Amino acid sequence: MRRLAALLSSLLLLISSAHAQNRPEPIRLCVSTLQNSSHSAVDTAWQRDQLIKMFDRINKSKDVTRGKAARIDTVLLETDTETDPAVRDQNCQFILHTNVEEVIDAGSSDASSQRPRSVEIGSARGPRINAPDHNRATVAYRIMRAGELETWASDVVTAHDPLPDAMLISHLMDQVANRVADKLWGRH
Repeated sequence: MRRLAALLSSLLLLISSAHAQNRPEPIRLCVSTLQNSSHSAVDTAWQRDQLIKMFDRINKSKDVTRGKAARIDTVLLETDTETDPAVRDQNCQFILHTNVEEVIDAGSSDASSQRPRSVEIGSARGPRINAPDHNRATVAYRIMRAGELETWASDVVTAHDPLPDAMLISHLMDQVANRVADKLWGRH
């Protein structure tokens, strides 16, 4: 009976080690401080935390837990520069830079925007600008390989929604995380 138990335990150990060897190596992704190029106040620390939480959720997906996709380990950087020494110290393979480029609140006049608007003419009250009922936000991101100064991949995500600005940007952070994960898994 002892021999059977020893044989079964050694067989389980072999199977588990073979299964562990089939798992792809984790991808180390440094996430720089979120930039804000928009003219709106954005809580960049909170939005970056939302981005990191989305990567945590991605790591709990079926593909990652079953070993079909590599786990993405995120490392927070305290800067947004391309040559941060923490990238080397933290042994990162890729660096993610994000930038909130535009936040337009549906209730604002947004006089600097070049979007066409309807104007009521001939009114005794004067012209009235009809703002859309949706807020708009745009976030750009770029992925760089550690040790390289050229952009490896980049994209822009935009959303129109009646959600408050902070929630709208948070949804864009989810989209960024999903797109970055797809790029890292597809090209890594």
